[in-house]
Amino acid sequence: MAILRQWSVFYRELMQPVLSYIINQMKRADILQLRLWNQGLSAHRFEKPQDVVGHLGAMQAQDYNMAIWAAALRLNAADRAAVESSIHSAQLIRTHILRPTWHLVHQKDIRWMMELSAPYVKKATRYIDKKEGLTDELFKRCRKIIERLLHKADQVTKEEIISALSKQRIMVNPLLATQIIIRAELEMLLCSGATKGSYALFDQRIPPAAALSPTEAIVQLAERYFQSRGPATVRDFAWWSGLSVHEAQTGIAALGDQLKSFAFNDLKYYYFNVETKIPSPKTVTLLPCYDEYTVGYSEGRNIALPAGLDSSITGNGIFKPIVLYGNEIAGTWQKNRKTGRAEVQVFSKAIPPQKLDEGIARFNRFNQAGSNEG
Repeated sequence: MAILRQWSVFYRELMQPVLSYIINQMKRADILQLRLWNQGLSAHRFEKPQDVVGHLGAMQAQDYNMAIWAAALRLNAADRAAVESSIHSAQLIRTHILRPTWHLVHQKDIRWMMELSAPYVKKATRYIDKKEGLTDELFKRCRKIIERLLHKADQVTKEEIISALSKQRIMVNPLLATQIIIRAELEMLLCSGATKGSYALFDQRIPPAAALSPTEAIVQLAERYFQSRGPATVRDFAWWSGLSVHEAQTGIAALGDQLKSFAFNDLKYYYFNVETKIPSPKTVTLLPCYDEYTVGYSEGRNIALPAGLDSSITGNGIFKPIVLYGNEIAGTWQKNRKTGRAEVQVFSKAIPPQKLDEGIARFNRFNQAGSNEG
C-alpha cells in the first residue's frame, strides 16, 4: 500500500503540468464563446444600462446612437429610453477617457478612472493641441470663463462656450473648442450634461468617491477588463486602457492565480474562470460599429474576424456595423436613413431566415422607440 501511495503521489506530480496544459488550452470557438458570455452578448443578463457599463468598465461611444444600441442590446429588454435616461440622470457619463475618444462610464467609476487615464489622453492629444494653439496658459483663461458661465446655467453647449470665449476676445474655431472641452473633461471640470451635446460642471453631476492609488486603479481596471473581455492578451488590455504594456503587465501580475492563461497562435491569453455553464445560442445580433466585441482588442481581435475574408468588407469588425450569428461574424448592416430600419448584407448562407428576421426585428423595435435628442 505504501508503494501504491508513493506511486500515486509521483504520478500526480508527473501529470500535473500535462493536465494543466490540457485544461488551459482553448480553441478559437472556445475563445469566442467565452468572450461573448463575458461581453454580455450570448445571454442578455443585465437588467439596467448602468449594470452593463459598470461590468464593461467603459464603452466606446463616439457615435451616440450606436453607443445607445451597444448598451441596450446587452439588456434583458433592449430599452432605448432606459439607456438615454441613465445618461441624462448622470448615472452614466459620456466623456473622453482611456483613449482620446468618447466613452460611456459609470458615475461610480469615472473619478478613479479619469485620474488614472487623463495623463495618457493628454499625451495623445498633445499634437492636435499644439497644432490648434491650445497652450496651458490659454486653457487657464478659458477655464475661468467656462466656470463663470456654468455658475449662471446648469448646462451649456459647445456653441455657447465658443460664444462666451469670443465675448472675452478669445476667438476659437470648432476644433480648438473641442480640444478645450476635452482638456476640461480630463481635468474633471466638465462632463456630459442632462441633454445630448450639453456640458455641466463635473462636481455638480458626479458624487464624491474614495480615491485609488495609481497601482490600485490599474489593478481595478485590469480586473474589470478581463472579467468583461477575456480571453485577451496583455497588449489587448494595454490598447483598450491606454496604459503602457509595462503597466498592463503590472495589473495582470497583481491579479495572481485568479487570472488563468493559455497560448493560442503564439499569443498568451488571460481570462477568469466562469463558474456557470456558458450558453452557445445560435442567435443573430446586429452589433453596432465600435462595439466592444471588436474594438476592445488589438492583436486578439483578428480571431473574431472571418477567415479568408478581406477585412475591409467588415471594416475590420470596427468601422462597420456587423451581423453576428452565434459566435461568427456573418455580414454587415446599416440603418436606412429614411425608414430607420436595419438593412443587412450577409455573406454566410448558414443563417436561417427566421433567425435573421428576429435579429433585425430586435434592432427595429429599439430604434422605433425614437430619441428625443435626434
